Amino acid sequence: MMTSLLATTLLSTALTTPAPPSVLAADVQLAWTTDGKVRISWNETSPAPNTVVLERPGAEDLLLASPAATEPNTVVLAPDKLEPWGSTTDRARIVVSEPSGDVARSADFDRYRRAAAQAHISYRPNGDLAWSVPPDPVVDSTPNDPLDVAAPTTYGLRLMTGEQPWTYDRCRIEYTARTTALSGVITKQRPMEVIFLAWNEWGAAQLDWRLVSSSVVTLNAPASTPYGATATLTGKVATRRIFENPAPPNGAPPICLDEESGTRPNTTVVLQARDSATGPWYVVGSGKTDAAGNYKFPLRNPGAREYRTTVAGTTGTSPLQPGTSPARTVRASTRVVSAKFIQPAVTVGTRPQAYLWVDPAGTQQAALQFRNSAGAWQGLTYKTLYAGRGLVAFAWNVRGTFQFRWWIPGSTTSTRLPVDAVYSGPFTLKVS
Repeated sequence: MMTSLLATTLLSTALTTPAPPSVLAADVQLAWTTDGKVRISWNETSPAPNTVVLERPGAEDLLLASPAATEPNTVVLAPDKLEPWGSTTDRARIVVSEPSGDVARSADFDRYRRAAAQAHISYRPNGDLAWSVPPDPVVDSTPNDPLDVAAPTTYGLRLMTGEQPWTYDRCRIEYTARTTALSGVITKQRPMEVIFLAWNEWGAAQLDWRLVSSSVVTLNAPASTPYGATATLTGKVATRRIFENPAPPNGAPPICLDEESGTRPNTTVVLQARDSATGPWYVVGSGKTDAAGNYKFPLRNPGAREYRTTVAGTTGTSPLQPGTSPARTVRASTRVVSAKFIQPAVTVGTRPQAYLWVDPAGTQQAALQFRNSAGAWQGLTYKTLYAGRGLVAFAWNVRGTFQFRWWIPGSTTSTRLPVDAVYSGPFTLKVS
């Protein structure tokens, strides 16, 4: 009977004793601060120590904070502390608990940062690099969650170059302006490390990475050749790359290297020309580099022109920018085909006949000169050429051996290219 009464009394006490009051009075609230951090807040009916965790399906809870009972019911964290993820399907929530087992949860939210995406690059005619990334295919699986921001994702690039100014011997780092566009243009034509980035409220996500090398094209050319003669243009195609060694041996400071990194064998080289310093470039021919990256263009000199060579860029995982050589001017001088006397030995009283044949074959007015007794060249007579040829007879009544030469003025070819004036080589007349 005593036992039964005791049991009844204990049961009655258990049923009538009120449960302890809830300490956490409301769900957890989430918001962004003005400086881009996440504010986590909750209310309590009485002070208690709390544990704040990030709860993620399929993963262990991530401890974020353990504020004491005397601390505010607010935690402010940088976004990366919540481990932003590349998928909106990865839902998460904040859970706040206290020692008695009372728990409060936030609404589900995503921590989406765009996942990797393959960038596309191409080159404009002037050599600038155009880039683009595909649209984001992901649809928000937690629309209007407490941490959603009504702002579009922006895109831009991080560029590392050997361009001055450096920072403590490290390569120069700069960022292009952010844009909501999925494309842009890089006007730098030099070796670069390019990182494609996307920004949203959760920070920057790296979409793609490229090490862009530049093409180095040299061009050697003669300053002038006779009109119609072979002018051989030569050069070499190589590459340059950017490289940073952040931790050289022996405690040396970081090193930024913008260096030549090899030749480009079997590469198509296009030879271009223009007729004046302001004229348009046009293609003259093309060829291939040899195993050492060298190329050669022999061509008939058609008159003074400016030349340059170009190579196209390549795309892919290790792109090469297009390259253009410095311009080189190759002038042309009038070609003397023949300058002589019809009879190089005559007697006094015979009129010598001086002959000239030049190319371009125009109507130039050539001047015949002789070397006088003082050793200086002196003008004697003129002859207007016909189709580049002319013959002139003159009186010469002094015995001896004498040297003559022609001066031929500059002219313009049928294609309006200039050809420079020239002196013929000396030729001899013997009078007896």
